[in-house]
Amino acid sequence: MSGILHAWWAEFGELIDVHACAVDDARRVAAHINSGAAASVALIEARRTADGHLTGLLLEVEVERPQDLAEPIRGIEPIAVIFDAEGNQPAVVALRPDFPHTMHQNWMPEGMPRALCIDDRPWDEARLSFTPADFLRRIQLWLARAARGELHDRAQPLEPLFFKNAVTIIVPAAALTSAEQPPELVGFLRAENEKVVITQPAGTGPQHAPGFVVLTLRASPQGMGRLRQAPKTLDTLAAQLQEYGIDLARVLNEQFAGWAGLGNDAVRRLAARLALVIAFPVTGDDGQSADDLRAFITYDTAGDVGVALGVLAANNSEVGSSKGYVKLLAPAMAAALPELPIEPADVHLAFERRTGVAVSGQLEPDLRKSVLIGAGSLGSQLAVNLAREGRFRWTVVDNDTLLPHNLARHALYPVDVGLPKSLALARRLETLLCDQAVSIKADFLAPAPDKRPQIDEQLAAGDLIIDASASVAVSRHLSDLEGANGRRLSLFFNPSGTAIVLLAEGQQRDTTLRDLEAQYHRLIQTETGLAHHLRPLTSALRYSGSCRAVTNRIPASRAALMSAIASQAVVDALSTEGAQVRVWTLSDENAVSLVGEAGQPVTRIALGEWTVCYNQSLVQEIAALRAARLPNETGGVLLGIVDTSRRSIHLVRALPEPEDSSGTVTGFERGVAGLADAVNDAAERSLHQIRYVGEWHSHPAGSSTRPSATDIRQILWLTAELESEGLPALMLVAGDNGALRVVFAGKHLAASQAAS
Repeated sequence: MSGILHAWWAEFGELIDVHACAVDDARRVAAHINSGAAASVALIEARRTADGHLTGLLLEVEVERPQDLAEPIRGIEPIAVIFDAEGNQPAVVALRPDFPHTMHQNWMPEGMPRALCIDDRPWDEARLSFTPADFLRRIQLWLARAARGELHDRAQPLEPLFFKNAVTIIVPAAALTSAEQPPELVGFLRAENEKVVITQPAGTGPQHAPGFVVLTLRASPQGMGRLRQAPKTLDTLAAQLQEYGIDLARVLNEQFAGWAGLGNDAVRRLAARLALVIAFPVTGDDGQSADDLRAFITYDTAGDVGVALGVLAANNSEVGSSKGYVKLLAPAMAAALPELPIEPADVHLAFERRTGVAVSGQLEPDLRKSVLIGAGSLGSQLAVNLAREGRFRWTVVDNDTLLPHNLARHALYPVDVGLPKSLALARRLETLLCDQAVSIKADFLAPAPDKRPQIDEQLAAGDLIIDASASVAVSRHLSDLEGANGRRLSLFFNPSGTAIVLLAEGQQRDTTLRDLEAQYHRLIQTETGLAHHLRPLTSALRYSGSCRAVTNRIPASRAALMSAIASQAVVDALSTEGAQVRVWTLSDENAVSLVGEAGQPVTRIALGEWTVCYNQSLVQEIAALRAARLPNETGGVLLGIVDTSRRSIHLVRALPEPEDSSGTVTGFERGVAGLADAVNDAAERSLHQIRYVGEWHSHPAGSSTRPSATDIRQILWLTAELESEGLPALMLVAGDNGALRVVFAGKHLAASQAAS
């Protein structure tokens, strides 16, 4: 072999006959090369460590190179592949001492050659299809792509150099900002797993003595420059960091001088081990940038490091804590760090908004302000799902307390039992997003005087308002609410938990939640698949002695599935401008079907104190029934939603004429056959939200929709029938081209208005 090999290879072990090797994969690769099947790869020699655990093959690999090299890759590269006796993933190292730094190399201990990352699959997966031919092709392809500058796909984010360390340290992303004074962090080991260090800002979380004091450092931008080898001592780490603009000796001198003392904070800091987390800003050729994170942990306490550095002295007096350290009167302020052992650690960023955004495939975080009304099963799971995707800044309004039975379907935990749901959920959202969430414990319909201004303030500032209260009253109140500009959505389970419903207003709010409620009930009346949509499958469960302490029997798995659909439904609804009604239903075989339609424009007619509303579907329904009976007149009853508190009637359906009706060219007399059953069935389908509200009939072709003398007699009869219920009499007269006239009468009003 021509050229000089890395000194590491000569010290790797003794030369062996590869045919006698006990490592099966090494034998297979060697046999494949010697058979001539790998024409561009030559086997030079094989070595084995003294303990027989590792076997290495020295290869010469021919490289397909372009004329204009992106990296100084040679035509023939000496490569060593290392196999272990336990069948772990083979290591691939470049034995040329001056092999270049490139993307997609694994981090190696100090003094080791460059390690090539030829396969990004987990070894448990890769080994299932491992063959010598594929393994060698991956080495050749890596070298060829390095020569062409194509190791990194421009569509792929910049990757950190991953390596396997015994310890993992988790740090909040905010601690790695370029602020002049990053927050002071402390680290704790989990009792259940002492290989993971959890860090948090000092003074927050558990107050017991931390095991680590954490310093975060940021290197100056160096293009693709970053640490490539793992230093084993503090002084060698300092030497490497010097190349990246970090004077570690000066940083530690200043820190230890400020930390010296016998107070509680000083003792806490200096009695803990020192952890250094360094961010290396890396920028690729395409301008993408990312932080490559490295961490190192001392075996000595921070105080002992300060003593070795010549800045501190251990407290040997009988005053104060024996664990304290004091500042020397004339510190040496060493320019070089001591040769103290350090341990590298893997670095993971704590979960926060941008993590959720990246993992969920979004480009940017959605920072719209969302006001969530209702922190129950659906509301809690929906909010947590969306927060995990990095979505929204949250305000949670709920008046309930988390009770034990809630845990069957709730996103909160047993530790939260007894807390207000709004507070516990807001805290969880804050933990996920690392962003403040507002909690308001209040009855949304009747908040206490001190809560109302806070609710009004949050509603006025909200970009969207999500009603997950499962309350018709809340949805209607939200629909009518003034002073809130945000888009309004209502989501709820059906009683059996087999469906999730979305009512979403459009951006212009010309179709309100009230209008969409009526449209939703029309779907229930007209879609055969929704015939039992609002009927519970089982009786409710009583969870305490109170007569009102009942909850529906819905399994957690079903609630979670429906909540996940609801979460995506919110995202999809906000991506469109118009209003919509959607109903997702789960079958017995766990298949999900969707029924829905866009929100329709609504006609509103104010007559006295009352308002009558209907949409185009009702107009089309009546027009079709009229056309089917022409030239004769026809008619039937009207079904709708009545809200006496708001003096509103939303027309939902016009039933066809009963079979015993009589219609001629000049008149119509409605029959009664089957009518009571039809009205009762409609009421039951709607959980009695829909009721009889009036009559409709048609006039012949070419006739006006003006009420006839017969029509006036009928409206007077209706007035007498409905006045005992406090309702006005309502009649619709249908004419040509979809024209409708609303005839309205009551004790104190009588009016009609035409619409088309």
